[in-house]
Amino acid sequence: MAESIITYKSLTRIYVTIGLGTLLFLVLGYFIADLFLPSTTWDWVAIFLFFISLPVFVTALGFYIGWYGKKSAIEYSDPTWTVEPVQMTIADAKGLVKRNKRKHWRLVSNSSYWTFFIPIALLLFMAGLPVYILIENPSLAGFDSWMFALALSLVYAVASIGALLASSNAASEDFDILLVREVIALAEAQEKIPGMSHVRIVFDKGEQDGYEMYEGPRVVSRISGIEKDAYIESWSEDLHAVTRVLCRLHESNMDPQVVWWWISSDRNFRKFVGTDEKGYYVRLPVQSKMKHPGVKDISILFENAVAILILEWLQNRGENEELSEILKEINATPPEG
Repeated sequence: MAESIITYKSLTRIYVTIGLGTLLFLVLGYFIADLFLPSTTWDWVAIFLFFISLPVFVTALGFYIGWYGKKSAIEYSDPTWTVEPVQMTIADAKGLVKRNKRKHWRLVSNSSYWTFFIPIALLLFMAGLPVYILIENPSLAGFDSWMFALALSLVYAVASIGALLASSNAASEDFDILLVREVIALAEAQEKIPGMSHVRIVFDKGEQDGYEMYEGPRVVSRISGIEKDAYIESWSEDLHAVTRVLCRLHESNMDPQVVWWWISSDRNFRKFVGTDEKGYYVRLPVQSKMKHPGVKDISILFENAVAILILEWLQNRGENEELSEILKEINATPPEG
């Protein structure tokens, strides 16, 4: 029987190292603070060595242990995936991301704000503690040692656990679902566009040895009334922005396929009819002061995408009251010329 593409390694030593280190720095922090926290005189050497340098070293040590634990958590054979597209609702895509992070936490990079900001806040707290006690509130001197010890212990634990979750390893490139947050936001914005229907998120899904990977997320939307005749496909690489838009009207018995491309570097819709590879630019049918929508102008951009497809359909395939009402709702008229 073929070996699995992933071999899981024991993390017992990492867990023990994190646990023992947390206890060790709790005890060490108490005795260091008890000996060196200034109470009557200012000591720059003690402040720098024990309340700035030591916490930074402990934090770096914790990050290294977590990073090393993630790197050594698995062995990965890096297979060649065979992928095929799958469609999901926005809710299903959100659920997929959550399940993937929970189920494959050893394989994916799962970073969050607390991973970075809690250690920074604790480092600032430990650096400022002797200053605050000496100058502002000497009455806390009875609790200073425990306060410093708890902070030193916590910064080690948070740094090591955070790095264990947030770091990547050999499998992360395949199992991380990149740009999905951006695409979900783009899909949610498209659901609000008049005439849009069946908004779906599409992934290229690969399966191997019981594992699944998802890549290349994009949004595919239909237009009410002509769902089988046309669709709009879009990509995003930044939150609340769009990178590319493809509008496609399928060929019919009498008419060839028509495709429009909008890309962020061009900011114009370019039309291709049938087998034409050169194409030509088209004017925007939605009445607006914005002549060249940018990457952040999602509403006006997709209103124009909807209008372009509807106008082409009406011009070549007959009248449709539902489509005409959509044009009125988005304030679209046939472009002149």
